[in-house]
Amino acid sequence: MPSRKPTKSNTPSTRRKTPRKRVASKPKRSRRPLNWVGFLWILAIVNLGLGLGFSSATGLKSVSVSGATPGEIKAIEKRLQPWATIPWTRQSVEAMETAVLADNRLANATVTTNIFGRGSVSVVPRKPVARINPLKGEKDEAVPDDAIYLDSEGVLYRDYWASEFAGPDFEVPEAAKSIQLAVIPGWPLLAVANVAVKSHSFLGELPYKVVLDERSVISLQLVEGPLIILGTESDLNEKFSVLERAFRDEKDKVLKYKLINVSAYERPVFSP
Repeated sequence: MPSRKPTKSNTPSTRRKTPRKRVASKPKRSRRPLNWVGFLWILAIVNLGLGLGFSSATGLKSVSVSGATPGEIKAIEKRLQPWATIPWTRQSVEAMETAVLADNRLANATVTTNIFGRGSVSVVPRKPVARINPLKGEKDEAVPDDAIYLDSEGVLYRDYWASEFAGPDFEVPEAAKSIQLAVIPGWPLLAVANVAVKSHSFLGELPYKVVLDERSVISLQLVEGPLIILGTESDLNEKFSVLERAFRDEKDKVLKYKLINVSAYERPVFSP
C-alpha cells in the first residue's frame, strides 16, 4: 500500500507560528524614606493638644453674659465657678445650662466654651403675665416686693419687682394656699396664662384679676364690672369671640351686668 506523503499545508515545519506579545514590565517604584521629622512634629502637636485639653488650665476662667440684669450676671458667674478647674474636654455645656437655669426667672440659657478658658452665656428671661400673692410659708420677709408670677408658658416662679408689674393678679384655688408651690402646676396654668394675655383684647386697661377654683374653672373678675365665667380650658377662642363682640358693641351695658357666663359659648348668659 503506497504511503501518504505529507503535504506542505500540514507539515509541522511549514505551520505559521503566532508571535507572542511582549508584556511591558512595570518600572519598579523607589521607596521613599519615611519623614521622621514630620512624623515627630505631628506627634508633638497631638500630644500638646491632648495635654491642653485635659489640663485644668483650660477650665472656664471668664464668661460674657447677654440678656441678663447686672444682678443676674453675678449670680450666673457664681454658678459657673465649679467649671474653673474642669478641663475643657470634660466640660458639659448641658450641665452648665442646667446650673444657670437654677434661677427660675430665666426661661432659657445657651452656653458655649472654648479651649482658651473663655465662655459665653445667652439667657432669655421669663415674661410674667399674671401675679399671685406669696403662698403660706413662701414669702421672703427680707424682700418686701417678693411675689410669685405666672409666665406665658404657664410656669410659676418668684421675682422681686412686684411694684413694677402692671398685669392682672391671679387668684389661686383655696386649696393651694395651704400647700407647697410645687403642687400648684396640677392645675391648667398654661390656660390661665393664655386667658391673662388674651383678656387684654377686649378689657384693655380695665383692672381685673384671673380666678381659678378647685374645679379648674377659670373666671375673670373685673374690679368695677361683672364676674365673667369662662369655664374650663376648652374652646377658649370661641368664648373670647363672644366676649369681644359684646364689649365692642355694648361695652357700657356689659359693664353693668353682675355675671356673664360663657362656659357654654353657644348660649351665653348675661345676668343683671
